[in-house]
Amino acid sequence: MSTASTFKPDRLLSGKRGFLFFIILAVNFIVWLDVAKFGLLNPFWSADLGLTTEQIAQASASYLLGYFPMLLLAGVLSDRFGAKKMLIICVVGVTVLSASMALVQNYDELYWRNLIFGVFFGFLWAPSQRIISSWYPGSMSPKATAVWMSSTLLPGICAPLIAYPLATAFGWREAFFVIAALGVPALVLLIIFVADVPEKLRGISAVETAAIRAGFDGTTKPKLSVREVLVALKKPSIVTMGIATAFATSATWLSGTWLPYGLITIEKVDPNVVALATPLIGLVPVGVGLLHGKLVERFFKSRTKPWLIIGPLCGVVGYGFAALFPGSPWFIWAFMIAGFAYLCDPFFWGTVNGYWAGIARPEVTGTLNGIAAALQVAVGWFIVSNSGSWIDTGATGLAQLSPIWWVGAGIFAFAIIPVLISKEVRLRKISADGTSISQTPVTERTDA
Repeated sequence: MSTASTFKPDRLLSGKRGFLFFIILAVNFIVWLDVAKFGLLNPFWSADLGLTTEQIAQASASYLLGYFPMLLLAGVLSDRFGAKKMLIICVVGVTVLSASMALVQNYDELYWRNLIFGVFFGFLWAPSQRIISSWYPGSMSPKATAVWMSSTLLPGICAPLIAYPLATAFGWREAFFVIAALGVPALVLLIIFVADVPEKLRGISAVETAAIRAGFDGTTKPKLSVREVLVALKKPSIVTMGIATAFATSATWLSGTWLPYGLITIEKVDPNVVALATPLIGLVPVGVGLLHGKLVERFFKSRTKPWLIIGPLCGVVGYGFAALFPGSPWFIWAFMIAGFAYLCDPFFWGTVNGYWAGIARPEVTGTLNGIAAALQVAVGWFIVSNSGSWIDTGATGLAQLSPIWWVGAGIFAFAIIPVLISKEVRLRKISADGTSISQTPVTERTDA
């Protein structure tokens, strides 16, 4: 990392801010790794506990009952009391609950363990974005947010390489315990080296703080009163973009259930081959996420709406292809679902945090991201829980799943409408000295 004298405001990993961002990425990676390993080790714990398929499904979904309401609450609390405290609650809870999986002996214990795990998991999403928006102004926001988004996708690629060898060599209970232990150093680093705003970070220089502050309109508060939050949210474009967030990426939940079902159950692809192929496909959205910030800065004059449209449009194309061409080679079919369509995640979520900060203020991004994530999970849960009835049993091969992909494509397409009628925000480009090159956000609708 750079020293204070060489801090570069236009670099993500420069100075004390860069180390803080690295810790946020590490915390997110470790927490999402805990989530990913649970699903991957399903064959191990379900067999050991003697669960039926119905119990496996109910236990696996129980964490959503705790996760959904906490997404919204954690966003509000991060704006009201500080995002760092919410992340500490998340890491402590997830670490303890992950380790407790080694003690589970029956279905009831598993169900309640998962539900409580979801409660603590809910303290991750919005507080992470709240801190990013308070440290990275203007065009730096989508750069940081997209890299952060990649850190949440990367565990899905790495988890098979970590969880399977541990479970095979030592047992699934030991695998849970070992991975949970990663939360301890993450917690220590979070407590010592992370702060809600630059002024609160120990050891940061006045030069670095001033350079970061130069990109913002004014002082960013670590906490807001309820009244300040409500006043900042009174804009029509916040409502329309909120609707967009509910649908823009929610259809990706369908792939988690029906992609492996299509490949393994219908196409009879070797599960070991699927285990190798899907991480390779997942590298595509992760890689694009790492480049997304530069794309936003270079194209469309740093406007946010084009990327908020391109994201769900990738979903339309990907799912539409899978529905139209079920007879294509299975790898191409899987790539369009889990690779191309999944570009909606880095494009949309990598941009919307900067949009929230521009349309309202950075201090309310916790609340806005909490609302957005809660709506997204609610829609995702609804469509997945009903998707089983959409299968075309009269069709053959992967064509049986085409109705599911058509519904998903329609949801992606619907999300574009509220984006189109929302106010445009152009992110300020941050120069090498930390100043904002474009001082005024672009506005195309004065009523928004």
